Amino acid sequence: MSGETATVHHLTAHGYDLTVDVEHGASLTSLGWLKPDGTWFEILHPCPPAIAARTGGCFVMVPFANRLDGGRFPFADGPIQLPLNRPEENLAIHGFSRDRAWRLVEATDDHLILVDDFTEAGNPFAYTLTQEISLGSFGVELLLRLTNTATESLPFGLGFHPWFRKTADTWLTFEATSQLGRDGRGFAIEPVPADEGPSFPSGVNVSAMPWFDRHYAGWTSGTAAIDWRPEGVRMTMQARGSLTNLQVYVPDNLPVLCVEPVSHVPDVHNRRDLAGYGDVALLASGETIEGAMILRCFG
Repeated sequence: MSGETATVHHLTAHGYDLTVDVEHGASLTSLGWLKPDGTWFEILHPCPPAIAARTGGCFVMVPFANRLDGGRFPFADGPIQLPLNRPEENLAIHGFSRDRAWRLVEATDDHLILVDDFTEAGNPFAYTLTQEISLGSFGVELLLRLTNTATESLPFGLGFHPWFRKTADTWLTFEATSQLGRDGRGFAIEPVPADEGPSFPSGVNVSAMPWFDRHYAGWTSGTAAIDWRPEGVRMTMQARGSLTNLQVYVPDNLPVLCVEPVSHVPDVHNRRDLAGYGDVALLASGETIEGAMILRCFG
């Protein structure tokens, strides 16, 4: 059915219950899983209603993921300047689509198709972004398909920014070949040994970590797992397509854990020496990239 006037939409199927705020970035505001004992477990930290998912839920990052220094980068026909949505830090962050009303194009009990047709005066980027959400025995799949609708070629990236619950004895496990250092403003710098810092391949109790924010490349498996041990719940994340990298953010003052599959190194537009660790895609007009995140729970 068509639902262009709907602002909040629910999907309930296959033991998952999901809420999407179409009007505010097509953000997920809740995601629950029905445990074998018949009780519901909330996977995402709650998102306050009627705002973009800045502290809970899950939002989309397009046409770039994470930070862009000064909102500016060099390009063939001269520097491109984008709006600064965090001017106090002199940066643009997380792209544009999370702050926009989307269109709900198709909806059933287990499937949604949502679209953001982005154009903005003074902004060189123009694109059509489709998010397709499906519930099945495989879990919850969120698929992004991004097409450049500008007349010129432009660099595009994408990603998801989920705010998972972090309770006592919450563990994160994944493998990557490289991790990037971090400067004082939060931007990625030269690679450091993959085994420096937390040993994520062996699993890390993130609920006991100090504040942490790090970018990982060489995430060749495209998989990660979160275990909420006291609750007896494990969730696996699988990333496909352009989502080749992982950003991990663990604040020590909030009950959240961000495990973000993304397509490129933050600010790689300006840090071309890091392009080999995850680059943006230069899309000609009409060209498309896509990536998907699949979440599956076990108990």
